[in-house]
Amino acid sequence: MTTPTGTPARRRPSSTVSRGGAGTARLMREQRRRYAATVLRTLARTQRGRPTPQVERVLRQAFTSSGVRLTPRALHDIAHKITAGHPVELP
Repeated sequence: MTTPTGTPARRRPSSTVSRGGAGTARLMREQRRRYAATVLRTLARTQRGRPTPQVERVLRQAFTSSGVRLTPRALHDIAHKITAGHPVELP
C-alpha cells in the first residue's frame, strides 16, 4: 500500500491483534478478577444473614467455577463479613 506521494504507508497495529502470551495472561487474570468481584457483590447481597458455613460453600463454588483461588482463611473471613452484613472485597 502506498500513499499518493509514492511512499509506503505505515500501518498502525490493530487493537484486535494479540498482545502476546504475557499480555494476554494478564488481561485474562484481570477479567477473571473483575468477574469474581461482581460475583462477590451479588452474593453479599443475596447471602446476608445466612449461616457462615453455607455462605462459605456458595462462595467456594462460585469462585472455583470462575477460576479464582482464595485461601481457606480468606474465604472464611469473607463469608463471616457477609453473614454479619459488613462490606466485602477480594483480598
